[in-house]
Amino acid sequence: MKKNKLLIYTLFAAIAFTSCKKELYEEPFNSISDEAAFSSPDRIDKSAVGMYDALQNLNFFSGRILIYADIRGIDANPNNFFGQMNLFNTLTAADATVGSAYQGAYRTIYEANLFVKNFTPKASLVSTEKANQYLGEAKYIRSLCYFYLVNMWAQPYDFTTDASHPGVPLVLEAASDPFATSNNIARSTVKQVYDQLEADLLDAEAKLPLTSTDAFTRVARATKGAARALLMRLYLYKKDYPKALEYANTIISSGIYALRPSPEVPFRNYLTTESIFSVAFNGGDNPNTNNAIGQHYGASRRGDISVAEEYLTILNTTTDKRFLNLIEKVGTNYWTTKYNAGTTDYVPVSRYVEVLLTKAEALARNTATGVNAEAVGIINNIRSTSGADNIAPATKDDLINLILRERRIELAFEGHGILEFLRTRRNIPAHSIVPEQAWGSNYVIFPIPKYDMDKNPNLVPNPGY
Repeated sequence: MKKNKLLIYTLFAAIAFTSCKKELYEEPFNSISDEAAFSSPDRIDKSAVGMYDALQNLNFFSGRILIYADIRGIDANPNNFFGQMNLFNTLTAADATVGSAYQGAYRTIYEANLFVKNFTPKASLVSTEKANQYLGEAKYIRSLCYFYLVNMWAQPYDFTTDASHPGVPLVLEAASDPFATSNNIARSTVKQVYDQLEADLLDAEAKLPLTSTDAFTRVARATKGAARALLMRLYLYKKDYPKALEYANTIISSGIYALRPSPEVPFRNYLTTESIFSVAFNGGDNPNTNNAIGQHYGASRRGDISVAEEYLTILNTTTDKRFLNLIEKVGTNYWTTKYNAGTTDYVPVSRYVEVLLTKAEALARNTATGVNAEAVGIINNIRSTSGADNIAPATKDDLINLILRERRIELAFEGHGILEFLRTRRNIPAHSIVPEQAWGSNYVIFPIPKYDMDKNPNLVPNPGY
């Protein structure tokens, strides 16, 4: 796959490019049948690319879901464009932005399920290796959507002792009849969603290729590294620190990935070995000025999301390149420059630095008492690439707090904001005009959209909405 062949076009457009002219007896490209779409290895491959097109959903992984997680944290200033989303207590189940995100996620899930449904009877048309890759990609894409769904629309895993509180509906097959009552699926528990995520990602890990010789494919299509990175994060959120450590070590020992020489590098060149998986974009699949992640964060574009003072206070603004090279002041506000390409920024999902940070946290938490020296070394190595001073924690708790601070610095504006507070059972501090939000409050998670509850009587609302 050439570097300039982005996962941009839909299946129909991709097929259209394979021929310079269309015979009269051929099916129109915009109404190609499922049978035709899976009739040859070439068309099957283009259908698989179509799953990544679905992942670029304007209201979900065009960058919107990352933005929503971050504006509900404390490092982005409240803004008007997203309505009540970052004000918590005034958000309602009728909010159109929340509803569009929820529906966008399930649209992507449907496309992945539909691929599996149509591909399975045609799997013999491709090699076993290719068949496994396609099925692994489908499960990874579905899992990525469910990870954000269950963590944004449901309370965190340890909200109840057995994670038996309501999660989100698990839709694992593409329905033949969209109007059938069997499509009115109730919410699974959070444990059931996590169990499905684990099973799907383990299967994806087994099926996906380890890497690709093509840098674009290595970053923009799912690999074993992508599945392992999401599994690692899943175990971290479950507080299964030994398993999180195991998967961090597996990624590190693969030798495929490396820490960047300077913090801005993976945001200027999306295909370095710092990047494990990103949702790729270019001008051909422009998510427009209202949806692209770079438009919202860029000071010279829409300029909706400026950097909060709370973030600046945890940086050494004299020496840390994460301030010097990734923050700019325009007017009276500060802005992140992680996204500066407007509509063509890649949306980061997993970076190698997250793997190192997770290893450090797992080591620190797995140590019974005292300060884990290896964890300290990992954090200081990360900080050295940024020109930041070394840490020297005195206690285990000091070390954990410093690791959480480092995660906040490194992963800011990449979709971890509120989720970092929820997984660690911390209140969301008061900031700007936003009052403190207690851990476990009804309002730290999104409402199940009223539109979907009206259509599906088996959906129960989140308390308080």
